Amino acid sequence: MKFILGAGAIYREDESIGFILYTADLKMKQHFHRKIKLFGITPEQWTILSRLFEEDGISQKELSEKTLKDQAALTRTLDRLEKRQLIKRKASSNDRRSFLVHLTDAGQIMRSEIGPIAEECHEMAVKGFTEEQVKVLKKLLRKTILNLS
Repeated sequence: MKFILGAGAIYREDESIGFILYTADLKMKQHFHRKIKLFGITPEQWTILSRLFEEDGISQKELSEKTLKDQAALTRTLDRLEKRQLIKRKASSNDRRSFLVHLTDAGQIMRSEIGPIAEECHEMAVKGFTEEQVKVLKKLLRKTILNLS
């Protein structure tokens, strides 16, 4: 077991906020991936599709910013989604160097197929929490993100 120093005290590494957040994120992704594996979609691809459900036809740059994916990783993911005919890219009428990303009909269908599974996974993650505890957790996590931004 590894120990780290912090603010004059010694903490077990598995008690650090970073480790706990990382573990929670990893467990959520693993659980979700097991549930959606049969659809041939990864959690990363779902992140892209779910953003497009909210805002179809946005630029790759905006999609990159809103999903916190770097441009190269996003391009690879979009290539895979396009190959599966779940999205299509169209040149922007304002800037030919820019592409707008649109869901196809097949991509839209994923919402009804995987959306409930995503919701179930979120419910599983907060099982046993009160509504107020969920609100506090979200508030604290958003504060952590803001602190690190």
